[in-house]
Amino acid sequence: MSEIQESTLCGHCTECKYDCCFSNQNCGDSHIFGLLTPEELHTLMDNKRQIHFRSGETILKQNTPLTHLVCIKSGLAKVVSEDPKGKNLILQIVKSNSIFTGGGSIVDDFRHFTVAAITDVDCCFIDTSRLYNTLTKNSAFAIELLKHSNNQHLKMLSTLINLSNKYMPGRVADTLLYLKNNIFETNPYDFILSKQELADMSGMTKESFIRSLKEFEDSGLIHHSRNTIEILKESELTEISRNG
Repeated sequence: MSEIQESTLCGHCTECKYDCCFSNQNCGDSHIFGLLTPEELHTLMDNKRQIHFRSGETILKQNTPLTHLVCIKSGLAKVVSEDPKGKNLILQIVKSNSIFTGGGSIVDDFRHFTVAAITDVDCCFIDTSRLYNTLTKNSAFAIELLKHSNNQHLKMLSTLINLSNKYMPGRVADTLLYLKNNIFETNPYDFILSKQELADMSGMTKESFIRSLKEFEDSGLIHHSRNTIEILKESELTEISRNG
């Protein structure tokens, strides 16, 4: 397990070996893991590792071998498509209680996206070789995990379509509404992403994003300070998003 440094292992990993991914109040999509038999659970959890990442650290790196399934227990992370020329695109924000591989599972076993911590993140790494063996034996578990993976990919495809078809105001509106309704679920919400990250979510340069944000504020659609964003006229922002 070369990608996981022993110094980052949580001291409570032994105690949480089974509960942290499989109890209803803890990490992972528990309805998926609840389909495992006790024996299958033991197989997957026997060499699981719980890791803590600090804000800004890379959890999974694009173009590296896909060796582990990751259950994000707490924190926020970003799914990034990295361009060789240095232009990144954030396709999704991953919240607490999420499962991710980085793409490529079963197909080519390489990660097609980078996943990086936005806040401090606690997560569990589960060996994919054991996972694949379990998938061949438990069809109900395999179907649910496939549904979960497909839903993730459909959401990222929707993001790409919107970025391709919408003008800059529509993209910025999409980003602000997505953060309010799908990630933070509150209004106003804390401004924990950088302007560059918001621009990467919108498929724009940082300067263009800031200019569009200023136009929204001048129009009375939003209010933003150093630490928060508040959506003042959601129906109008939704209309801008809809019209692109």
